[in-house]
Amino acid sequence: MTVTGPGGVGKSALAAEAIGRLGRGRSAPEVLRVDMAPVREPAAVHRRLAEAARRLPDGGRRAAVLLVDTCEHVAGAVVDGLEALLRQRTGLRVVVTSRVPLNGGAGGAGGAGAPPAGGVAPRRRPGPRGATLRLEPLAPDDSVALLESLAPHAMLDDDADREALRATCALLEGLPLAARIAASQLGRHCPDRLLERISRPAGCLDLAVEEPRWPARQRSLRASLRWTHRLLTPAEQLLWARCSVFPGRFRLTDATRVCADERLPAEVLPAVFRALLRQGVLAVRERGGGRAAAGAADGAADRPVRMVRPVRAYGMEQLVRLGEEAAFQRRCLDWTMEPGDTSED
Repeated sequence: MTVTGPGGVGKSALAAEAIGRLGRGRSAPEVLRVDMAPVREPAAVHRRLAEAARRLPDGGRRAAVLLVDTCEHVAGAVVDGLEALLRQRTGLRVVVTSRVPLNGGAGGAGGAGAPPAGGVAPRRRPGPRGATLRLEPLAPDDSVALLESLAPHAMLDDDADREALRATCALLEGLPLAARIAASQLGRHCPDRLLERISRPAGCLDLAVEEPRWPARQRSLRASLRWTHRLLTPAEQLLWARCSVFPGRFRLTDATRVCADERLPAEVLPAVFRALLRQGVLAVRERGGGRAAAGAADGAADRPVRMVRPVRAYGMEQLVRLGEEAAFQRRCLDWTMEPGDTSED
C-alpha cells in the first residue's frame, strides 16, 4: 500500500495509526519503520531496506509489516529495493508514504532518471503491485473537527472562540499538519490572536511547533513546502512561482497563456503542469468542494485547478525572489480582462 498526497496532508500519521490497529497482543504484527528522509543515494536506500529485512521475523512465525516513510525523493531506488525484498519475502506487507506515487517518476536521487534539459519530469516507471491511497486536504467540517479536538476544552465553550477557530480552518484549507501546528499555538495565543497572525499573506507559513520529536520538515508549513520545492525540477519550480499569481481557479490553457515564455516554453508546459498535479502543488476539487476522484492528478489537465492558500503564499515568495512578481501579475491581470474568460473564483 502506498499512501500518497501533498505535504502536510497526514500520510505518515495515517499510516502509523492504521498499522497500530492491525492487532493487539499475540496477534499484533511485527512492525518496522524505515525513514528515508535523510537518505540521498540509492545505495543508502538499499542498505536501509537490507537492514530492515534482517530484523524481520522468520516467515510463518509472525506477521510483519514494513513502514517505509518519506520516499518521494528516492522513489526509483525504493521501487528497486522493495521489488527485491518482496521476491524474498512473499508474505511481507509493506506500507509506503510518498508525496508522489512510487510509479510517479519523482526526480532526485534514485528517481526514474535525471530530467532532460527542458526540465520536464522523466517518464514514469512501474512500481511494486499494490494499492495506492491518495489523501487530499480535509473537507471544511472535518478540518474544524480536527482543530477543535486538539484545542483546549475551555475554548469550545465560547462562541467567539469557536468562530475564530472555524475562520482559522478556512485559511489553512484542510491541511492536518497546519491544524496541528495551529493547535500548538493555542496555549500561548487566544483564537482571535491566532487568526490575526495567519490572516497575513505568509502568516500561515511562519507558524511553527516546538516539538523536537517531529521531523524538522513537519515543524512548520514553510519547512514542509520547502521540502516539496526541493523535489521539483527548475521548470516545475518556475511554474509553481508563476501560477501563484492566479487568485482562484485556472486551467492548463490559462497557465500557458499567462506563464509561458522563452524560459518556460509552451510545448513543455503541459508536462510540467501535470508534474505539479502529481506533487500536490496544484489541487483539483469537484464542484461544491468535494474531493477529486482517485487518479484525478493524471487526467485533470483540462479541469480547473487551484493552489491552496499556503502553497500559493510560498509560490508568491519565490516569484518575488525571482524578480518576476510585477511582470506576471500584469500578465494575469491582462488574462482576466480577456473576453470569454471562463475561470472560476
